[in-house]
Amino acid sequence: MRIAIIGAGIAGLAAARTLQAAGIEAVVYDKGRGPGGRTVSKRTEHGSIDLGAQYFTARDPAFQAVVAEWQAAGVVLPWSVTPVVLPERQPARPETRLVGVPRMSSLAKHLSDGLDLHTEVQVSEITRELTGWVLRERTGETLGEFDQVLLTAPAPQSQSLLAEPSPRLATEAAAAHMQPCWSVGLVLERPLEVDFDAGFPSSGPLGWVARAGSRPDRPHLPEIWILHATAAWSEANIEWSPEAVSEFLAQAFGDLLRRPPAIAERVAHRWRFARARGALKAADGYLEHEDILCAGDWVSDGRIEGAWHSGCAAARRLISAAERSGSPQGGE
Repeated sequence: MRIAIIGAGIAGLAAARTLQAAGIEAVVYDKGRGPGGRTVSKRTEHGSIDLGAQYFTARDPAFQAVVAEWQAAGVVLPWSVTPVVLPERQPARPETRLVGVPRMSSLAKHLSDGLDLHTEVQVSEITRELTGWVLRERTGETLGEFDQVLLTAPAPQSQSLLAEPSPRLATEAAAAHMQPCWSVGLVLERPLEVDFDAGFPSSGPLGWVARAGSRPDRPHLPEIWILHATAAWSEANIEWSPEAVSEFLAQAFGDLLRRPPAIAERVAHRWRFARARGALKAADGYLEHEDILCAGDWVSDGRIEGAWHSGCAAARRLISAAERSGSPQGGE
């Protein structure tokens, strides 16, 4: 059996590793420059900056066991900081917050090791032919034939790909609401003298602020702060230029501090599909229709932990199907 996985975020990588461990061939495609989805890090002259997912949690014992393996491999560490609500300084819920080290993308790099991964490849078409499913790139090039397909890309992208091969799954993907997020990294001329390292502003355009150097294995100088706009502000201003966004959010950060920070450089990134606020919470952890499956945070509960569970659940379903059909492992 040969499986195509579209999307190399946490769900896609978890599925591919589970399939590989069972001896089933899995080929992963992602349109990005590297794996990780929203855990990727932005390369700058000041090093990598985590402009996407800031941390994750592990609440389920099965996922906690996997996280322990990641910690033993040196790619994940707990972040000792407890964020506060701003400006009230009320501590957020105490829990273990985890980060990839030395950058968030390190986790995806670890998970992708040894996989048949193809980056900077944008799948634009999935068609059913007599010999199985055929994937084509946007240039029209055929990527190969597969027995089954697993989509782990964000819901809107999955919906577009599913319109022809599975209108039923396309409809389900359309029901998963994903919100955008503008993210900005502020490189400061000198460190801020503030009594917090991370926080959730309770009003205004900012939804998250964090001192990058407060997280393990990050440099302290130059001091860099990460700003995330709220979903509402990001959606209302999604087509602004990165320059306009970074200037506006830097001003909002100064207003929050009650003094403008001395900024050396600003770096902005637009995440069109950042948060799965309308996650489907699928009972099985995946969606399925006629040899096409969907998995990811939008299928489960919107969290990194949910994405991992969803990818693993979809992979187990594919392994079970292979065992029932008697398909040769590894493909032919």
